[in-house]
Amino acid sequence: MLCALLWLSAGHAGALALPPQQGDFWLRFDALPRLETAAAPLTDTLRFDSLSALTEHALRERPESRAAWLAIQAEAARLDSAEAADWPTLTGQFSFTRSQGLSSSGSSVPVLHRYGPNLSLSYLIYDFGARAAGIEAQRYQLVSSLLDNNRTLQDVIVQVEAAYFSLLSARALVEAQTEQEAALRASLDAVEVRLRGGLASRADQLRARAALAEASLARQAAGRDRAKAEAALKQAAGIAQTQNLALAWETAPPPALDASILLADLLAEAERQRPDLLSLQAAAARARAEAERARAARWPSLTFAANTGRTFFLEDDRTPSTTYSAGVNVSIPLFDGGRLKSEARAAARDAERLQATAATQREAVALAVALAYQDLRHAQAQREGVALQYDSASESAQAAQARYAAGVGSLLELLTAQADLARARQVQAQADSDWQTAFSRLNHALGRLPLTTSQGKP
Repeated sequence: MLCALLWLSAGHAGALALPPQQGDFWLRFDALPRLETAAAPLTDTLRFDSLSALTEHALRERPESRAAWLAIQAEAARLDSAEAADWPTLTGQFSFTRSQGLSSSGSSVPVLHRYGPNLSLSYLIYDFGARAAGIEAQRYQLVSSLLDNNRTLQDVIVQVEAAYFSLLSARALVEAQTEQEAALRASLDAVEVRLRGGLASRADQLRARAALAEASLARQAAGRDRAKAEAALKQAAGIAQTQNLALAWETAPPPALDASILLADLLAEAERQRPDLLSLQAAAARARAEAERARAARWPSLTFAANTGRTFFLEDDRTPSTTYSAGVNVSIPLFDGGRLKSEARAAARDAERLQATAATQREAVALAVALAYQDLRHAQAQREGVALQYDSASESAQAAQARYAAGVGSLLELLTAQADLARARQVQAQADSDWQTAFSRLNHALGRLPLTTSQGKP
């Protein structure tokens, strides 16, 4: 009912007719206001020739990137506002008054009509550093916002990379299942030929048909997983689900992890360049500057003030006059109930809290780097072992096929070898995806920002 009352108070009573019962309102979605959204054309196709181009598109289109960019612009505007305190304040005013005084003698007092411009100047000369500390605090806030934006860009990049590598794995799985289905279909044809020649049994034919049906179902499931992986990549890259996605490039595997790289070196690198760690340090510096501003505000301030104006009268017998004044004012805060002292203490405690948060985050970063480092080493070693497994399974399948064609091998031996080869293909595809994903995760944990970042406004 609160939503309905707000809608009525805004002057939209004619657009929303309330139902007789309160609970019915939530079932009438046709009465709710709808957001105007532009539907993406169904036939539109986006083509990318590199992972860098796809990531660039994500950085420009993802709402997280735009929100981070707008946050930076807002903090930059606040810094400009804080720096404006270094300049004098000039205020213009134009007034018109109608007045009549009170006569103590009982005689008539004329009505006077005054009008004219007035100009005031105020400039803060000295305030024991309160103004400078406020500007410094806002400057650190802008630095913190910039670093948070860098981490947001890194999050978007790793999401795109992870979704892309998942899509590669799903595509490789579809290819493996397609090859397995083709091999089983060829085996079924061979069984039927042998069955007509009296060299195979009906049970062999049924077993081959069952294996082919199972492979066909597995291929269909792999196709579904590929479509889901592509949908996830579209979401990560900021592409509408109704648009077609064309990826026209060959994926080059990342370089192998150098055995001479130590975990301690990676931890030191992460501590130097992780934007979230640096952002917390900047936020702590901002809090310390706020504390300094509050402490300096408890001291006197020196301000220059000037004023000038010209007064005119509508009455002809009155002569216009000019007024001016100039002076220096000293403002001494005598008592404020402890407000400034409390603000300084709160800002100092905030700085200590942010330092403790940075220490906690540093431990979390170290754990993330260590886990990603171990995952990458394991994925790299597993990929090398999987290559040997695939070669052995491929050679075994070829030998089983030759033995069955020569009539010295059994169908069960052939189907088993082909199933082993299919599993080897799947394991190889998953190992490649895990290796690339682990490499991307390590870069993200280290705070490395690839050269695919957006230039200019997202």
